[in-house]
Amino acid sequence: MAFPQSAMGLPSALKYDLPPSMSDSARSYSVNVSPDGITQVAGAVGNISFVANTPTQSQFSSQVVSFTIPSGMSDSVFMDCMNTTLSFTLTYTVGTAASVTGGVCKLLSSASSFFDSLVLYSNNTPLETVNQYGLLSNFLLQNTVNYAERFGGITVCMGTDSNSANGIELATAATGTYRYNFCIPLISLIGVNTEKYFPVGSVNNLQLQMTTSNLIPIVTYCTAVTTNVTLTGAPTLSEFRLNMKYVDVGDQAAAMLRQTLQDGKWFIKSSTYTNSGVTIPSGSSGSQQLLLQIRNSSLKSVYHQFGIPIGLVSPNGNYDAVNIGTTSRQLQIGGNYFPNLPINDVQRPAEGYAYLIQALGGSIAKSYGTVVNRETYSSVGGIAAVPTGSDNALVLPATTSRAAPTGSDQAAQSVLQYPSSAFYGYDLEKVGGILFSGLNSRAAPPFLNLFLTSATSAVVNCQSWGLSDVVMVIDTNSKSVQAFI
Repeated sequence: MAFPQSAMGLPSALKYDLPPSMSDSARSYSVNVSPDGITQVAGAVGNISFVANTPTQSQFSSQVVSFTIPSGMSDSVFMDCMNTTLSFTLTYTVGTAASVTGGVCKLLSSASSFFDSLVLYSNNTPLETVNQYGLLSNFLLQNTVNYAERFGGITVCMGTDSNSANGIELATAATGTYRYNFCIPLISLIGVNTEKYFPVGSVNNLQLQMTTSNLIPIVTYCTAVTTNVTLTGAPTLSEFRLNMKYVDVGDQAAAMLRQTLQDGKWFIKSSTYTNSGVTIPSGSSGSQQLLLQIRNSSLKSVYHQFGIPIGLVSPNGNYDAVNIGTTSRQLQIGGNYFPNLPINDVQRPAEGYAYLIQALGGSIAKSYGTVVNRETYSSVGGIAAVPTGSDNALVLPATTSRAAPTGSDQAAQSVLQYPSSAFYGYDLEKVGGILFSGLNSRAAPPFLNLFLTSATSAVVNCQSWGLSDVVMVIDTNSKSVQAFI
């Protein structure tokens, strides 16, 4: 057989034709929108307080912060969704400084944790609803950036810590008024989920609603209290601003674009996340089957984590994703199982992590460079002890500290600084880069099949999100938009 031959060609570096140019009338500009009604969300002066040897988190004020998005001005105006951000400021006043031993007062994960849900409306009809928004943001943040990225510019905008895998420390040891400004990206159809420009000038009545968290995403801990902190000004979120980048391509380019419309409609591919929460009662063991209410037309991936109530094992509450000792874990949709061979998180946790990276769209080995490490991924919770015969990395934290695995030359880790990170995912997509290559789960929703080797010692909360294809249909005649999920 002859050696395979290919046609002769030239490298791309020798391709000298020039790319297209925009018209002279084109321009880009920023649009900054303040809330329609509520302009600040205030907590209580008791939101920051220390209790010796007890991680503490308190109730916050769950309020809807609503923004009307400028739209309908001209068919030549588009939104560059990748640049959409939400900025706001946290302020509080310390009247009596804290004097505590081993005191920690931290923001959980990042400033996105201040929000529980995102809803995008068009003509008062929801286009998308993203629940457990802060937890989802934490899931994506921990699994899609590395330490260098998290310790860099993300600390400036999102409030992540520059020397841990959690949020920033908040001041309590001196009196005064403290101010923290944040700017977070949006996980939305008008945010990082959409790569194409959104024709905002061709639709009317767009509105974004962000609901603040029911629990304040601030946790405190100490081993002894001499003088407790007293706030004279409650933690307050204010100065909300929705920041967007608009591009006006000009009348000539808009006329060219109108010729490409199909029946006066734009069709834009995007994606969104559908949330489902399930609880596993305390004392559960053996086979468990959890129904995930995620019913979409093209479900590409499912992500989930297990959390237990805040305590010494899990001082970050639901922001600690714990390994609950599953020797068999598998997602079922109809007669399909993902993966075909069930994952054993007790004896073969490395395989589960590799499958998570696959579900996130990564590959070996660059995508392994995330914030999650062997100790945080193997952090156990929700059961009384590490199961017999486990991988050596599995460790059950005690008094907010995670001991180093036997034989390791590392010191113990503070769970408050390095939260438990047992994140799980399932790849349902047939091939990447193709529209509607996921599974249709409308008639057959996903089930999570588990086998617990040990009885749960606490109520376990399973939060899951389904990543699904979305097609937005923008009708330029009626100036309306529909989202098909």
